[in-house]
Amino acid sequence: MENLLRKLISFKTLSENHRENLRAFKWIKSQLRGLPLVIKEFSSNGYPSLVILSRDTKFPHLILQCHMDVVSGSPEVFKPKIKNGILYGRGSFDMKFSLACYLRLLKELKMELKNLNLAVMITTDEEIGGENGVKHLLNKGYRSKVCFLPDGGQNWEIQKAAKGVLHLKIGAGGKSAHGSRPWLGVNAIDELMEFLGKIKNLFPKEPCGDKDHFHSTVNIGRIEGGKAVNQIPDWAQALVDIRLIPEDQIRIPKEIKKISHNFKQIKTEVLASGQSFKIDLDNPYLKLFTKIAESETKKKTVFITSHGSSDARYFAQRKIPVIATRPSGGGHHSENEWIDLKDLERFYRVLKRFVLAAGK
Repeated sequence: MENLLRKLISFKTLSENHRENLRAFKWIKSQLRGLPLVIKEFSSNGYPSLVILSRDTKFPHLILQCHMDVVSGSPEVFKPKIKNGILYGRGSFDMKFSLACYLRLLKELKMELKNLNLAVMITTDEEIGGENGVKHLLNKGYRSKVCFLPDGGQNWEIQKAAKGVLHLKIGAGGKSAHGSRPWLGVNAIDELMEFLGKIKNLFPKEPCGDKDHFHSTVNIGRIEGGKAVNQIPDWAQALVDIRLIPEDQIRIPKEIKKISHNFKQIKTEVLASGQSFKIDLDNPYLKLFTKIAESETKKKTVFITSHGSSDARYFAQRKIPVIATRPSGGGHHSENEWIDLKDLERFYRVLKRFVLAAGK
């Protein structure tokens, strides 16, 4: 496991680095040579994906999903290091550890694969939205009874729900004039700020009083506009990150559209969107996984709601239940991303037992 993960970390599989992603896929296929598997290769707008199947079907019982792409970092984060049983490196926790597990699993289950109906789905664009990865593959017709996607939760917490995501680009137009004569122009930045203020009023203000913060949120991630300090800006633009609880999934976009009707100089563009999701706690696959995990970890499962988003939203849109949890690790997207190797072995044992039961 350790060697597999170290090798995967060494590939600089940034979302946009198609050549490196293809190089990593070539290595993955070499690891699976000789196994009774069907390997399908896909590409959407240059983003490659792999679907590895125990049977030639678009309807496996179980999909094991992961994204191979990572965010950028210093050259050092692509040189895995181990200290006191902790492996450090880009993707160790988000989420190449799962890919290492899947590769080991396929190798160890060589003689069992003919009795299983499962797929391993590997994509390369989750960090920038997932539309050319999971969404593309599901549009191709892939379905399953359940998806295992360890891209949420931490220290064995299981996601019972996750907020939806809405990324907007908001542009404002204006009329240029000299900065000393504001009455001769229309300030696009002023227009934009007024519009953004009305959007912010749709969301609870912090501190909200809810320790779990289970409410919709908005973050204005970037603002730009104008050309010079002594010129009335005739353009401005903002990038906005909105996270939505299920109750607001329809309401807030409608409210934003309603507000925009009063701003003739404002144009909004949806950059990315995804539904919130919930999993039924009585789902038989979830109950099976929980039972196995509790027998290995010797602790009661904690169910959480995620503030972030993942490719799970695309499965949820297709009514495919998603099981999302991770072993002990952290620091994703930082220079000190890590995973506990001992707990990773425990995670693998749980995964193997679950696959043998759920994949038949």
